[in-house]
Amino acid sequence: MTDHEVLNNDEVAALVAAAREGAPAHAGAQRPRRRRRVRDIDFSRPTKFTQEQQRRLERAHDNFCRLAATRLSAELRLPVEIQVIGIDQLTWSGALADIPEPSLSAIVEVEPLGTRVLMSLELALVMRLIDRLLGGEGHAKPRASGLTEIEITLARRLFTTLLDQLSVTWEEVAGVRLSMLELELKASNQHLAPPSEPTLRLTLEVKIDRYSASLSLTVPYRSIEPIAVKLQGSQLGEVAPDPAAQELIRTAMSGVDVELRAEAASIVLEIDDLLDIESGSVIPLGPAAAATLYVGAVPLYRVRPGRNGARRAVAILDYFEKQA
Repeated sequence: MTDHEVLNNDEVAALVAAAREGAPAHAGAQRPRRRRRVRDIDFSRPTKFTQEQQRRLERAHDNFCRLAATRLSAELRLPVEIQVIGIDQLTWSGALADIPEPSLSAIVEVEPLGTRVLMSLELALVMRLIDRLLGGEGHAKPRASGLTEIEITLARRLFTTLLDQLSVTWEEVAGVRLSMLELELKASNQHLAPPSEPTLRLTLEVKIDRYSASLSLTVPYRSIEPIAVKLQGSQLGEVAPDPAAQELIRTAMSGVDVELRAEAASIVLEIDDLLDIESGSVIPLGPAAAATLYVGAVPLYRVRPGRNGARRAVAILDYFEKQA
């Protein structure tokens, strides 16, 4: 039956009868088979770094961006903005291929592990920063002849400035320090890990005077494997209490004065009722089988009022449980 075929009354009746008997309208027609669902899997993208590790590193480097931007702004006498724009998990060869060319890279040692990571900065940005350090306007561009000895020395100073701030971040997160070993114009020449090694690439954007470029940190998994657990972050209840730390806190808090009071009963009044109170007024509080012991404004225990010799006192019954 085509889209434009018109059925007569007998043909319509035959279709209705066939439908009632459960027969198909066209005996020769077969229901088309559903196509098999195919899911693409990219085996070139490793999953060695967990999502928690990536989030923790991204948050930590947000703080690095603020510290480094402040430091560079003071040295260059020019507003500098740095922000994290991406974090990816690739192979080592894939991460190196994504570093913009031309770039200047620093081979960075992770102490005390003795492993290495790579920090890269676009060469155009390096030249602008060097020009600014030399008193220029910061508009210099890369030359085909490469960097002079003076420019290499100043570039090393720039990387050292960034690594000083980055080392503070990594020491807080994982207890390691970062130091520069050497500079390299061709990141692809560095064989810090096998080509298929799972690698984390953190990309940051550096903005200076309406110009922006990228700064990247390339971290092979083997370089931080001994401290990978520290990058997970601690969840409540997972870390055993430290008796020494508890004793230090107890000693520091022991001399602090706090107010301790027992409240036998309380009532909430409207302002009009409060203004009507005068000498001789009686305020019904209701039954008070137990009072509440407060530390400051925090209810802590249920207590029973009484006496201890000639002095008023309370006996602690149990912990205070707030009623829903």
